[in-house]
Amino acid sequence: MASDAAVQEAEAAIARLITAPMPPDPYPLYEAVRRVDRVYETPLVPGAYAVTGYREVSSVARMPGMRNGVRAAAMQREDWQEHESLRLFLRALVNLDPPEHPAMRDVASSVFTPHAIKQMRASIEELAERFVGELAEAARTGEPVDLVPALASPFPVAVISRMLGVPDDQGMHCYALANDWTRIWGGSFYSDEELAQADRSVLELRALFGELFRARRAEPRDDLISALVAQHEAGRLDDEDLMALATFLFISGFETTTNLISTAVHTLLEFPDQLELWRKDPDITVSAVDELLRHGTPICGTVRLTSETVEIGGKQIPPGRMLFLMTAGANRDPEQFTDPDRLDLTRNEGGHVSFGGGAHYCLGANLARMEAQVVLPMIINRFSGIEVAGEVQWRTSIGLHGFDHLPLKLTV
Repeated sequence: MASDAAVQEAEAAIARLITAPMPPDPYPLYEAVRRVDRVYETPLVPGAYAVTGYREVSSVARMPGMRNGVRAAAMQREDWQEHESLRLFLRALVNLDPPEHPAMRDVASSVFTPHAIKQMRASIEELAERFVGELAEAARTGEPVDLVPALASPFPVAVISRMLGVPDDQGMHCYALANDWTRIWGGSFYSDEELAQADRSVLELRALFGELFRARRAEPRDDLISALVAQHEAGRLDDEDLMALATFLFISGFETTTNLISTAVHTLLEFPDQLELWRKDPDITVSAVDELLRHGTPICGTVRLTSETVEIGGKQIPPGRMLFLMTAGANRDPEQFTDPDRLDLTRNEGGHVSFGGGAHYCLGANLARMEAQVVLPMIINRFSGIEVAGEVQWRTSIGLHGFDHLPLKLTV
């Protein structure tokens, strides 16, 4: 049985994890909860459990019959239908429950295919060369360069924009609007001001995507928006589903990757031996990217709601209970990973849970991996010296782990 002090520490950790801003280093907090219980019922949120164990998170992610907890939390607002951002958020693929989710997932999978992603390889390499080249040009001035606006954000936005068919000159504007929107994606962890801004940004995002839909109906192209419009005209999507799926695919194309790139570079600077190992041995690139995904999980968790009694970690959890699946904590579970806080780019101890699992496994997982496998080696090999040069700014949104600003001094 855990001591009173350990329980108090766990409660303080949960309070910090669910209160904005997101902690820059949340991992000791996950460990404080796990020391008390891997499936911990917290009195801070009645009827809720914090799940921090790797095998428990993996199990829940694959359990049938779970409902989306973030969706349930958002719908607890009596006025949710009055907010443009919440209405569209609740139609996003990531938030749907059966029977809507399988139907929408089938449509998404029919256009966002492994073949379509594989076909993007040449474009990804071209865009990575361009952005790393621009980074090098900026570095030649001798002034610090902020990795996030210079590369970590615009590179994946350019990739998904090209894949969808969003014009180059609109991609970063759509990105800014989408960032306003995703601030309310944590369920209830946002301010009234953030909700109002999200509503305004979603209205503009709708208008921009609506114009793209009309253009592709008139003149289809070889892009995902044209494919989605074809699915709409075939009766597989209604108007709102078309908007929700297109905007969700846009966001899923950059959110994880932006966080991954910035966090990966920062982590490699904290483990210079691993940085040098990768420079010397490019053959470890596949395992290196997956280890960086494990060590610095870009999206730290998700929420599920039990719809029936389930057993998790030896506990019988009744229906109607909220499960906070702390994937970042699970990725540092010492029962699964040896010395989990250490970065080991050659690690081979089973897969991480950064992309979730089961029916909600991330559609963009292969795209994010491919982008990171291309651009990260380019960065570490293009610059002989990389060091933090100024104050970093971590993202503040609950559940997102990455940087808003990462100034670097780069030696070409």
